[in-house]
Amino acid sequence: MINLIHAELYKLKKSTSYKVALLLAALFSMITYFVYAVFQSGWIDTSSGLNAAMLKSITDSSILDTLRQMFANTNTLIFVTIFLCLFAISDYRSGAVKNFVGKGIRREKLYLARFLITELGAVSIYLLTAFLVFVGGMFCYGSDSVNGTFFHDFFVFLTLHLIYLTCYTAIILLVCEITRNVAGILISIFGVLMLSSPILSVIDLLMNAAGVRFEISDYWIMSLIASCPINDIPTAFIVRSGIVAGVWLIGSLAGGMLYHSWRDIA
Repeated sequence: MINLIHAELYKLKKSTSYKVALLLAALFSMITYFVYAVFQSGWIDTSSGLNAAMLKSITDSSILDTLRQMFANTNTLIFVTIFLCLFAISDYRSGAVKNFVGKGIRREKLYLARFLITELGAVSIYLLTAFLVFVGGMFCYGSDSVNGTFFHDFFVFLTLHLIYLTCYTAIILLVCEITRNVAGILISIFGVLMLSSPILSVIDLLMNAAGVRFEISDYWIMSLIASCPINDIPTAFIVRSGIVAGVWLIGSLAGGMLYHSWRDIA
């Protein structure tokens, strides 16, 4: 198992998709602060109109607002998703999985090693984003923005989204394991990332119209990501998030391992 993890780590270091995802996450993390700097420089007239509204919106924002924009608005998650998909299906393209299986290595170990390293890659992208948002915010908004319960709110918000991310990674890897081709990328981005929450919301409305008082969307990981507040997060929400994410994580990981051990390697 250790050798498999080392092999996946080496593949992660050489992965172009991982490096590009890190770069894009870094660039997009600083865009808000770059726009703020441009407005503050005086190069753009902000006395009235749309420019004035944009400047006020940026000025009234905080470090946590920017972090929410990167996480809850799925900006960083898009880059993570593309990395996960390309990383997961690369072994099938290169024939590496077939070679490992031919050497007698158990498929469950292969899948688990890949899962652990993709989790490491995804978490590192999120941590880089959070670090750059924090550092940029210190320069943009000043040290006065870091006061009171800021660090408590910052770390609770970040921790919750790392929990969501581990669950989300397991779901995407399951999708890619089932498809094993570029279709997994499309299903992951459009099906899971963009369309799943609106579809579940419509189902909730239909169920409510039929008299069924049950919100399916409350138990979907994308809904939790979108609805997570940036401060004063209720304990009940934290507990529900942990339970829902845990169930999806265990179910998706177990499903991926079982499917990987059952399906033929092409």
